[in-house]
Amino acid sequence: MNSNARVDALMLLVDRLATCLERETAMLGRRPGAALVELQREKSRLTQSYETEIKQIKENPAVLGKVEPARLQSLTGAAQRLQLAVAKNERALRAAKAVNERILTAMVDAIETGRGKPVGYTGRGAKPPSAPLRRAGTVSAVTIDQRL
Repeated sequence: MNSNARVDALMLLVDRLATCLERETAMLGRRPGAALVELQREKSRLTQSYETEIKQIKENPAVLGKVEPARLQSLTGAAQRLQLAVAKNERALRAAKAVNERILTAMVDAIETGRGKPVGYTGRGAKPPSAPLRRAGTVSAVTIDQRL
């Protein structure tokens, strides 16, 4: 593959990866379901291909010297778009992780608060001071808003 064709292929790859990241970032704010799983597979595949191409260019940087200046300029623009998409995607993923951690912490705290309370009453209707500690036996439903 000649240098110009290699850069064209890299630009296409960079464009597809940036588009994939932008779509994932947009999905993180909604209920993505199975579509997000498939998109993450595509992101992984594109990322591996991108890493392979960049490694090959780093091993043979002279290949860029044979590329037309207009193509190099287009590649630079595509790379800048990718960098912006990566930064936005990272922020969205960190936000989603923080939300999930807060939800899990709140759920664990609520469960722990309900545990260990004495259950039962004395013959006079008062709580016994030495009642055995056990779970109250109540069940609560939980609904989680999966949007950011």
